[in-house]
Amino acid sequence: MGSIARLPVLLVFAVGCAIGTLGRAADAPYPSRPIKVIVPSAPGGAGDMLARYLGDRLEASLRVPVIIENRGGASGLIGTEAVARAPADGYTLLFGATHSQVIAPLMMRAPFDPARDFRAVFHAVYTTSVIVVNDRVPARSLAEFIAYAKARPGVLNYASSGVGSPNHIDTEVFGDVTGLRLVHIPYRGTADGYRALAADEVQVMFSAVTSALTAIAAGKARPLAVLTDVRSPMLPNVPTLAEAGLANVDVRKWQGFLVAAGTPDDVVAVLNATFEKIVRMPEVREWIEQQGWEVVGGSAASFARYLVGDRQKWQALVERLGLAAR
Repeated sequence: MGSIARLPVLLVFAVGCAIGTLGRAADAPYPSRPIKVIVPSAPGGAGDMLARYLGDRLEASLRVPVIIENRGGASGLIGTEAVARAPADGYTLLFGATHSQVIAPLMMRAPFDPARDFRAVFHAVYTTSVIVVNDRVPARSLAEFIAYAKARPGVLNYASSGVGSPNHIDTEVFGDVTGLRLVHIPYRGTADGYRALAADEVQVMFSAVTSALTAIAAGKARPLAVLTDVRSPMLPNVPTLAEAGLANVDVRKWQGFLVAAGTPDDVVAVLNATFEKIVRMPEVREWIEQQGWEVVGGSAASFARYLVGDRQKWQALVERLGLAAR
């Protein structure tokens, strides 16, 4: 009877201890448990490779596990939405990019608001893309290709990784600037696009430099120009768009880290400072540049300001090209 009478007291004590433990966990310095980084694309791509490389170094710096989770689909919208709906505590990060965070939401009626539902953390890199043609196309320069394609309006096909993907938008902008009529053939991914290029199902493709190297080395793809302000160290003999005769074409794209809106300032500050330290390591910077990316870095606030202008630029382009969601 006495032990039964003591049960309520013991329960109250146990609940009090549990609440105290929860309170201490909530007050623990960030981070105190594993961090998940969602990559809104399939494994094996250039962005996935960069996310895993930086994730390994984030894990070593913060001394907590960093788990990379691929959630592809809908041009990146599925994985991006998962971060928008995640708790705003800094334990779920998005490795975002121009196409999934800016372009696809303009074209596909995203179930989130990129400006409202996210908070910028770190602008990691600018990506480098290259225009390639297959070995059946006789053009040896960008000018020759433009002349070749203009003589065949609506005949040449180009591959993309799907509607709203970077190579889709790049080619549409290129066609708009040059007046070319190229036929869009979407595939499930870049690898499928390169198989189609080799089989002559498509004749031209825009892709990340890192994705193009194998096909270029095998003679299955001929590079004509890189879509950056400076030449890629991975393709030093390939001219930039400006060098090839197309100045003032800005299709530069970013990759970086974001979190759900409402994530505390101190958490964002820890993440930003850690990533900034990582990309300033000489061996990290060298590796990134060898892959064909341009290190950016900077504060979370500067990244947030950049995103405002980037969204405005792409919205104007998407609307002008008639690609915006109706």
